[in-house]
Amino acid sequence: MSARWWARVVLVIAAVMLAVSGGAMAQTPRVKIREAHTGTLFMAPVYIAEAAGFMVEEGIDLELIEVESGALGIAALVSGQVEFFDADPFQAVQLRRQGRQITFVYNLTKRVTLDMVMHPEVARAKGVSRSMPIQQRFAALRGLKLGVTRPGAATDVYMRYYLKRAGMNPDRDVQIIAVGGGGPLLAALRTRQIDAFHLSAPTPYQAEQDGFGVIVIKASAGDVPELDNFLYTGIAVHNVYATRNPDVVRRWIRAVNKANQLMRRDQAAAVTHLRKHFPRVDPALLTLALREIIPSLSEDGRMNVQMMQKHIDFMFEDGQIPFKPSASENVLWTNRFIGR
Repeated sequence: MSARWWARVVLVIAAVMLAVSGGAMAQTPRVKIREAHTGTLFMAPVYIAEAAGFMVEEGIDLELIEVESGALGIAALVSGQVEFFDADPFQAVQLRRQGRQITFVYNLTKRVTLDMVMHPEVARAKGVSRSMPIQQRFAALRGLKLGVTRPGAATDVYMRYYLKRAGMNPDRDVQIIAVGGGGPLLAALRTRQIDAFHLSAPTPYQAEQDGFGVIVIKASAGDVPELDNFLYTGIAVHNVYATRNPDVVRRWIRAVNKANQLMRRDQAAAVTHLRKHFPRVDPALLTLALREIIPSLSEDGRMNVQMMQKHIDFMFEDGQIPFKPSASENVLWTNRFIGR
């Protein structure tokens, strides 16, 4: 066959491919999504999905906006300033009582991921280490200055829970000091303004790497069994947004699950992508923190009744909520946007 005939064949194939790709683009219109987050590593699959281009592949322009606290993120979500946010069930229950509803569409964690880091001098004086039974580690917090991000935040709620587990009055037997986010907490520990704090990775590992902290409680590793198989943090959207944009939610989830698979298959590549969102964190530390937190993260974003019920029971027994909402699907959470 002649060269001219082959040239025509190539042109026809190219035209068909262009038409197919054009049709696919028409079926998947690009959409802008704004997502608030609190800057912790349990968001790794979302960060990777953005940095690796998986969001773009799904036709999503994702803008990630860091906020200092969950309260600010929820306010942004409810007011429509952002469409997605990493929330916790307490916030969802509180909003429901106010007649406003958000829905968890993706589970980030399988347990509480707060890791407690203590100044080494304090740890030595108290004789506390991770080899001790957890009850003894809780008791060792007596009399200390404990840093939290803000009153009522998860860092405050779970710190108070640990103290009550040890029979202490959080308002009398320790000093709980609201310091702010990861940077201020690190500075406060380094300068001995506080004796300990807990936060999700990578911040506690930064203190340990720099020599002014030692991790004494790893909730992320299951040190606190009652906080395991526990829906600690998930991605929430406003109910109205989910109803009006189901395909966008599905596309967001597909992108994040691609990242989730990459993160578990190739941690070196995952760290490369994560450096876009943690540019000031030493890559070796980021590698360590990611390896430590991956076992705490959901593999595919799915939730179940047991995980939600455990968190609801915790909130009720801790006095955070006056009643128990249903833990059934389609009340506070749903898996309907996650592909099979």
